[in-house]
Amino acid sequence: MKDDTRSRLVDSGLRLLREGGLDAVTLRAVGTLTGVSRTAPYRHFADKAELLATMSARVLDDLTRHVRASYSDQDSPEERLRTFYESYIRYALAHPQEYRLLFSSALKSAGKYPELAAATDRAIQELVADWPGAEPHADAGASRARLLALVSTAHGLAEYTLSGHYRHKGIDPQDVIDALLDVMRPVPAAR
Repeated sequence: MKDDTRSRLVDSGLRLLREGGLDAVTLRAVGTLTGVSRTAPYRHFADKAELLATMSARVLDDLTRHVRASYSDQDSPEERLRTFYESYIRYALAHPQEYRLLFSSALKSAGKYPELAAATDRAIQELVADWPGAEPHADAGASRARLLALVSTAHGLAEYTLSGHYRHKGIDPQDVIDALLDVMRPVPAAR
């Protein structure tokens, strides 16, 4: 029988995160919630940062599935982009603690965690490859730049929505998405 302790520890970490935020996630608390000894989490994670990176990998996979499922049936590039942004914001609103974990300063050295690096590579492959104009064998740097362009704007939209900045200014996030898409439309050539 396969030992699923590591997976259960991650489940517990995510539960603690949802219920109490990042400060509630400690290896000791995760072990207690999982029902294992105090030292068991240390056999699976070197430290809290590794646990958070593993949790982030799972969240990133979940976010990627959510976003990809939302736009995959859209035919026009503009509707795909609109749906990408809308679903990204919906995910952030539905899972605020998990979403914030992805961008947490606790993950400054995210590149040193193989599970998170693999989740990032999967997100790039799954999200960017579907976009019109994407080259099937594009250079990894170009794919990363494309994903970062999409995620940077989506992250700004989500953060402003989560923080209440749009609401405070009386702005609907949908209006911001519409304005963003207007700015991104090609300008017709002058005659």
